[in-house]
Amino acid sequence: MNLNSILLTIIGRIDGERTIYAGLHLLRGKRSGQTLQDVEYYGLKEFFGIVPKLTAERFDEAAKQLSDWGFISTMDDSFVKLTEQGRVEAGKLPPYRFNGWDYRGREMIFFGRLSLAVQTVSNFKAGEKSFMPAQKDRDIQSFVKMLVHNQPISDPLFAKDIGEELRLCITRSEMDERQKIIITHRLSGFGLTGWTWDQLADNLKLNAFDIRLLFIETLHMMLAVIIPSTDLPFLRKITESVKVSTYLTDSSVKTKQLFDRGFSLDEIVTARNLKKSTIEDHFVEMSINDEEFPLTQFVSAEDAEAVAGKVKEIGTRRLRLLKSEFEMLSYFQLRLILGARTGGGN
Repeated sequence: MNLNSILLTIIGRIDGERTIYAGLHLLRGKRSGQTLQDVEYYGLKEFFGIVPKLTAERFDEAAKQLSDWGFISTMDDSFVKLTEQGRVEAGKLPPYRFNGWDYRGREMIFFGRLSLAVQTVSNFKAGEKSFMPAQKDRDIQSFVKMLVHNQPISDPLFAKDIGEELRLCITRSEMDERQKIIITHRLSGFGLTGWTWDQLADNLKLNAFDIRLLFIETLHMMLAVIIPSTDLPFLRKITESVKVSTYLTDSSVKTKQLFDRGFSLDEIVTARNLKKSTIEDHFVEMSINDEEFPLTQFVSAEDAEAVAGKVKEIGTRRLRLLKSEFEMLSYFQLRLILGARTGGGN
């Protein structure tokens, strides 16, 4: 797995309906209306925000390589699509096990807590109560202090139980051998310092960026095992608040609160002193993520059914094409229908 293969998968899903930079915004986790819609429309939730600090230079390099290899091509309208060779190559790729939509970078909070908890228990078990913490973040330090408060952290049996939980988690996640090496060697303990990305890259004969991608996927795989578990109590405590509680942006939550109080769209524009297009973006977000979104307040059920049927018929969600078919509907109404029909709305 590397950035090239992930980008190839993304382009395969938005095939011919977005520019190449839709992939960059997706991987960075951009909270714009367009990117949030793309996530839902094209089934890209797993990749959302998995590389928040991805540089345009690294992204462009990966895109150029895919183009040079003949896997992708750019259309006259600057939209990007797979070539026949690219489709063959994409078909060879294994499924990914990212879940960027649910964690949005918070998997690193989970690892920070895990790393410091393991280091703390390891040192106390060895009788060493003074050590340099592997995590400098004060919130993580405070969390771990509360986590181990009144726990028998000097008891070897306590350390053994945590080790068993980790073993079960690693086994159940079905991570590969490289991922086992990455996750275990990133941890610190008594007399042991977690490996750097460069050390791991040298050991596994991969570049450091690809190691980080594998690391993120590994954390997502672990969280998928831990959060629903009933027999990993210590690890479950570490996952507290790691999964997002709402998929709406903070600004969209404020708009929803006003809407729930009976404010109309125009009244919300005035009350929040924002552009109408921004508030419309919030409503589209709501249509995607709110199962009880009242779509029929904005468009008739018949029109919604007609648009959904046309999308299925022509196999595209491109607004320009849909607008030519449904001139009586605004772009905003079309976006609401697409959001509700492809997301959790009605």
